[in-house]
Amino acid sequence: MLSLSALLSLIALSSASPYYTRDTNSTNTTTLAPGHYLAESITNRTFYNNSCTAETVSIRKEWRSLTDAEKQAFVDAELCLMALPNKTDLPGATTRFDDFQAAHQQGTNTTYGDIIHYTGQFLAWHRWQMHAHETVLKTECNYTGTLPWWDEAQDAASGNFFQSDMWTDQWFGGNGSSIDNCVTTGPFANRTEHIGPLEETTDYCFTRKFNLTKGLSYGARENVDACYEFGGDEFEDFYECMAYYPHIAGHQATGGVMTDVDSSPGDPVFYLHHNYLDRLYWQWQQINATDRMYAISGNTTVTEPLTGWVPLILDYEMDMYGVVDNVAISEVMNIQGGFLCYAFEY
Repeated sequence: MLSLSALLSLIALSSASPYYTRDTNSTNTTTLAPGHYLAESITNRTFYNNSCTAETVSIRKEWRSLTDAEKQAFVDAELCLMALPNKTDLPGATTRFDDFQAAHQQGTNTTYGDIIHYTGQFLAWHRWQMHAHETVLKTECNYTGTLPWWDEAQDAASGNFFQSDMWTDQWFGGNGSSIDNCVTTGPFANRTEHIGPLEETTDYCFTRKFNLTKGLSYGARENVDACYEFGGDEFEDFYECMAYYPHIAGHQATGGVMTDVDSSPGDPVFYLHHNYLDRLYWQWQQINATDRMYAISGNTTVTEPLTGWVPLILDYEMDMYGVVDNVAISEVMNIQGGFLCYAFEY
């Protein structure tokens, strides 16, 4: 695993970034991107297979591309999950929304270390979690849209990490109270969390504590470009880099519950943040699908079990702890492979 000093040194690589502004009205591909796009020739590549075709693929849109009706439908669907009873027996879970938070907590427990952040499962497990969450929104709350994502690099480049209307009282609400960080605005205000802090199961208020500095610095596009550059086709180098600045940007900037490594899915913004990371992962795969699409490495745990290390392979079955049926890593490597069938707006 990369050392902290090695990860910090990745930022220097961004000066050599080969990625360009996506401008559909221009054929110019010689200007270095100040913002958040790869070349359209990369991001437009598709890998349809089995039941996933150009006719069946769904498009995941950036939050600001949704109509107000689409935004309201997503918020209402999340509120629906928060009102439905839990289907798992996981500690602390009282609602269907809690089931997902509790599964994340289980995956970060200390038995074998935090397996969903510090093993090669990191990107695949969260991709699957996004799909599972979207599926349950559709099947149990009659949601007809797709899972939106939050373009954090765009906001970091603007100088205002919280410029999106997602933070208004109409949608996700804003910062926590200056007194106790409890969120008192928006549809998700005044909620009681039952899972966390960390590995505990206690009752506490839903919190946020905005940190603009961390959002602007950690979320900067040069950090993403550094991960694209570092290690080339080496999956382990890429995922460890992604798990650092690009991953922690949205968590640390939002603050509160989102900074809790175990219980961060208690904030609905978690899903827009990790859907953004999934988009970055997919772009990395698109650059060289031959070598990257099904690349995986490492072991299944952080610490060695008494029975010895178990290598992480494509047939390894990831655990969602009863929230939905488990799946093999191989099923989620191609987001257009049939089990999954989606693309990103850009």
